[in-house]
Amino acid sequence: MTHFTGCFRQLALAALLGLTAVAAEAQVDTNLASVAPADNKEAAGPWSGTLAAGYAKTSGNSDSSAANFKGEGRYDKERWHHILGATAIGTSSAADRDSDSVTTAEAYWAGFKSQYDITNAYYGFGSIDWYKDRFSAYDQQLYEAAGLGWRVLRGEVHFLDIEVGAGAKQADLQSGGDQNEAIGLLRGIYTWHIGENAVFVQKLAVLSGSDNTYTESISELKAGIIGSLSMVLGYTYKHNSDVELDTSLDIPRPFDKTDTYTTISLEYGF
Repeated sequence: MTHFTGCFRQLALAALLGLTAVAAEAQVDTNLASVAPADNKEAAGPWSGTLAAGYAKTSGNSDSSAANFKGEGRYDKERWHHILGATAIGTSSAADRDSDSVTTAEAYWAGFKSQYDITNAYYGFGSIDWYKDRFSAYDQQLYEAAGLGWRVLRGEVHFLDIEVGAGAKQADLQSGGDQNEAIGLLRGIYTWHIGENAVFVQKLAVLSGSDNTYTESISELKAGIIGSLSMVLGYTYKHNSDVELDTSLDIPRPFDKTDTYTTISLEYGF
């Protein structure tokens, strides 16, 4: 899978650029919809999403300050819901003005999820997620999964979805080896509308196979500033249960099992 690295990196960047184009199109639709009747639910169209950029502090295998970019686009039509997302974190620095720049943090994610409402409470889903991190034990990981989701809470303030599924994983190790295995998936998505302009979102995913269990937690607090612009504070926790030795060091030692990203971003919603 190593020769696909460039393609997937381009996919992540292309997804961000594509979401920018969708944002422009959605903004036009929104402007046109403003003259339509207020009770027309289809007036704004099925597209929605967010674009964000800001600062990130990384820890674990990479301890650095970095720039972060994130985008998400949604298409909702009757029983079908499709979500495309991408993130990029990276920075480079030099010890002095005469030194070459050295990359100290570089990570990407791109994912797509499609779900179909079976009933108001249950839905089926399929998802694919690609992770690339130059400074973790896994150079890149690709997960495909399908399963069943349950809308546990559906109120005016609190929302909770639980998903269970199965699939496959393909991974390239920094050492040059690879892992290919079947996985089980458990995922939760909790949303709390704190107030009119404040939302807290907690996402937790566990993807477990015989060789490794990958756990990811994403916590975000969003506060509206003005119009479609918001401030977002985020914390991402990533953990691999099994890691190899980092042989690039003078004295090899295991890679850190845990990486974290603390972010603060400006987000535009459309």
